[in-house]
Amino acid sequence: MSIFNELKRRNVFKVGIAYVIVAWLVAQVLQLVFESFGTPSWAIKTVLVLLATGLPFALFFAWAFEMTPEGLKRESEVDRSQPVAAQTGRKLNLTVTVLLVLALAYFAYDKFVLTEDREAALVAATTQALAKQASVEPDVAADTGRSIAVLPFVNMSSDPEQEYFSDGISEELLNGLAKINGLKVAARTSSFSFKGLNRPVGEIAQVLGVEHILEGSVRKSGSQIRITAQLIRVSDGFHMWSETYDRELVNIFAIQDEITEAIVGELRVKLDVQTQIAPTTTSNHEAYQEYLQGRYYWNLRTTTNIYLAVEHFERATQLDPSYIDAWTGLAEAWVLLPIWEFNYEKAPEQFEKARLSANKALALNASSGHAHSVLGYIHMLKLEWRECFDNFELALRFEPNDPSIWHWYAYALSSVGKYAMAKEAYQTASNLDPLSRIINTNSAMQFNLLGQYDIALDRIDQTLTLAPDFGYAWHTKGTSHVAKNEFAEARAAFEKVRELYGNETLDLNLVAYIEESFGTGKPGQPPAGLDDPILADPYFAAFALVCAGQYEGALDLIEQQSASNIPHSGVFYLKSVLFQEKMGHIPRYQELVTRLTTFEPGQD
Repeated sequence: MSIFNELKRRNVFKVGIAYVIVAWLVAQVLQLVFESFGTPSWAIKTVLVLLATGLPFALFFAWAFEMTPEGLKRESEVDRSQPVAAQTGRKLNLTVTVLLVLALAYFAYDKFVLTEDREAALVAATTQALAKQASVEPDVAADTGRSIAVLPFVNMSSDPEQEYFSDGISEELLNGLAKINGLKVAARTSSFSFKGLNRPVGEIAQVLGVEHILEGSVRKSGSQIRITAQLIRVSDGFHMWSETYDRELVNIFAIQDEITEAIVGELRVKLDVQTQIAPTTTSNHEAYQEYLQGRYYWNLRTTTNIYLAVEHFERATQLDPSYIDAWTGLAEAWVLLPIWEFNYEKAPEQFEKARLSANKALALNASSGHAHSVLGYIHMLKLEWRECFDNFELALRFEPNDPSIWHWYAYALSSVGKYAMAKEAYQTASNLDPLSRIINTNSAMQFNLLGQYDIALDRIDQTLTLAPDFGYAWHTKGTSHVAKNEFAEARAAFEKVRELYGNETLDLNLVAYIEESFGTGKPGQPPAGLDDPILADPYFAAFALVCAGQYEGALDLIEQQSASNIPHSGVFYLKSVLFQEKMGHIPRYQELVTRLTTFEPGQD
């Protein structure tokens, strides 16, 4: 008898199938239970390893033993003239069938019942964790009675391409409300995190720390548009105001102002807020639609989508050269491209385009906070600290409740080693936008710079729980592991970066270089492109060299960077605890720190 037939006769295949199904069901149930109790990830991994290890034992058991009417017997003790194996096989067929039914039932339950609750739980759990980081509970945020969150309006149109339009209406209402003195408005990133989740407004309000929720829908058909909106008081679920607007699309600006004024009118007496609303900056319908599309793509934060945003913003400025928001949007798109594209060769040209666009906006409105913040960001990456902080101070004066401005300001403070001030600025940004993945990742980076790598890793993991596809968070996580000499974990994190971005292999090569050099006192083989600032962030490459003990090589890279036009996006490493501990005694390092980062914000 062939080995295959013998395995089949002894029901080894059937036992294997039954075991795999049971192991899968057990793994799914335990994962659900573990998540509920906050069990650490290593416990889940341990269970999975044990389940996988059990398969060979189950197969061996099926080969060596047989279940008989008299009980369990060795295969050699079973009378082969009796159809014992066939009887066991029939029982196994029934068992496998039942297990398959159970597995399919659980899969359906997980797919169609648990998924939505799990997503919402992730949002809530992560938000609570982020709020705890800032020592602010979301349900007791300051002055919640004067607060509102604008949820993304639902696109009720048959055309999914109109999604940008409904999102744009929501964003414009949010921006209009944010300019009202005395009214706290949840930032777009956080309020839009609940898009498509269909969560109770009370739960959303608790997470965002607001007392009022504005929600609605947009239905666009040809030149006709219907906008519905309702204002809800969270404390008792009372609908303070609701309205439906049927209009010709050419009157979209009047509709937007009408909705905003109606909301403010409801809030005015009770909340004592000022009712002055910034006027619409364009009356050109086509320009406005181009702007909405540009903002939609810009918020997606990928290289391809930022380029699409540039196209739409440029068309908006061509249709209406006096459109301030379109010029600031264009400036914000150009200034982000070098960082998100990982192509510093284009940076000087793209920064110049950002500068010209921001200055155009300021020529139209000198109090544009976003335009000033773009200029501040550009000056920061050029190490022009006086101009950098002058612009950020103006930006915050004009728009003190904008989280993105606070975020970039914190980044600048960190770059000159003002870590305590940076922490406060990051906390302000996070309070305004608690679910922002970029704000929370850069806030975690502060702990890397202070040498508190475990705290950084904990906070990064919280962000990745909410945004597992955010490559920058994975990069920051890898950096933390490198600093701790945890090379396997670092490689895993940077491999995830490569998976998300496609071609980012230099980080992995740097990890290999550090690992090869670590503890030997001798450098390994430097990866190709290490000394090319076009291919690598020189500061991260310098970080890698410092970790490998190659201090002069690190300083060479920083010197090379200081003489180039490449943006200094990683200059915050210079005053980090790691750099100071490793190179603080080197005069050349001290000179570089003084020359590149010395500036006191608010002082000459």
